[in-house]
Parts: sequence; C-alpha cells; structure tokens
Amino acid sequence: MAAPRPWTVLPHDPWERLTESVWTVSGALPDMALRRRMTAVKLSDGRVVIHGAACLEEPAMKELEAWGEPSVMVVPNGFHRLDAHAWKVRYPTIQVLCPADADAAVRKVVAVDGHYDAFPRDAKVTLTPLAGMSRRVPEGVLSAVSPDGRAAHVFNDALFNHPHMPGFTGWVMKTMGSTGGPRVSGLMSLVGVSDRKALNEHYRQLASTPGLAFALPGHGDVISGDVKAVLTQVASG
Repeated sequence: MAAPRPWTVLPHDPWERLTESVWTVSGALPDMALRRRMTAVKLSDGRVVIHGAACLEEPAMKELEAWGEPSVMVVPNGFHRLDAHAWKVRYPTIQVLCPADADAAVRKVVAVDGHYDAFPRDAKVTLTPLAGMSRRVPEGVLSAVSPDGRAAHVFNDALFNHPHMPGFTGWVMKTMGSTGGPRVSGLMSLVGVSDRKALNEHYRQLASTPGLAFALPGHGDVISGDVKAVLTQVASG
C-alpha cells in the first residue's frame, strides 16, 4: 500500500444542493488546472454514498455530516483514489467499493470491501457498470431519483464537461478533445473505451430516464436543462 496521504484540503466550491438526495462539489486537483467533482447521494434509509471522495474544509464536512452519515465510498476507477485513504481514516466504518477490475489499483491506497455488486439495494439509488469500458479503466454510473421525481446520473471520467483551460496543459486537453463541452474525453476514448458502440447505446438508455434533470461529470460543470438531448449528443460522438 502506498504511503498514506493525510487529510489535505485543496480549494473547492461550496456544496451544490441539486435535489433532496443529491449534493455535489467541485474542487481543485494538485498541480493541475483540471477540476474534479465529488458527489454525495442519500439512500432511502438516510445513509450517504460518496462518489469520488475529496477532502473538504471542516465547515463543508460538517454540513455533509448534518445531512447524513457517509456510509459508502465509491472509488470510481483506479485513478480517482487520491483522498480515499484519508476518508477511510475519518470514517473507519465506511464501506469502500470500486469496479472489480480496479481493485488492485485501489488497494494500493485503501482497503476495498467489495465491488459494484455489493452496493446497497435501494429502490431509488443504483450503481451500474458502464457498458463498453475497458478493463484498464472500468467505470460505472451512480443513478438517483429524488423524492420529487427528479433523476440524476453521476459519471466519472467517461463524461467530461470541462471548459477550455489556459496554458500548455489546456492546449493539450483541447487538442485531445477533452474540453469544451459535454463529451467522452479524448484520453478516455483512447485508453478507457473498448466498445464505443456499446457505450453510446448505454448513454442513450440513460438519456431516456424518466424525470432526468442532471448529469454530473467527473470533471467539469453539472449538466442540467435538456439533459436527454445532451446525453444523446454525447452518444453520437
């Protein structure tokens, strides 16, 4: 296991309370212009699922804890594990889940309790592997329907919605087709997608979710409004 990273807070925005059961926050990555997104989803029994854990300032953490107990931590792939160990230290009983093919990579920083098939059964919240992803970068989608009927899909690297960035890194990301609006990033298309046709079909299915109000990328802005049209467009790429 790698040397533990202590609780390290990087600059981040306030919580966005999208619905009664979906909160999200965007924050910085170390030494990168690219921003990451953490999402919290409340289960029907009041427990909270953390997707893409990031360390926040104490007032923001207290907001979260007052809302619900962080009980499940989804490490969405073998790269999005930066703060997983620190979260496990803070919440020793939290259940750590990851894609089966990411198990070895995730275990380098934190003990894994199970894979996506171990996700709690819940009528309103599901965790499903994304079709068409490679074994090198397996990913899934966390889906939640709030009490008012609004639905949200939470993605990771398989969906970007990041604006263009300055500097050489920004130029590289733009050239690779990874920034500038909703899309499957260029890098993910290159190394993470094994069957783009299958992934596109899965996106079309997700786009048809009743009450779909939000799509949350792993990097970039929350997608709202006509989310069905956006995901359908991404599926045509």
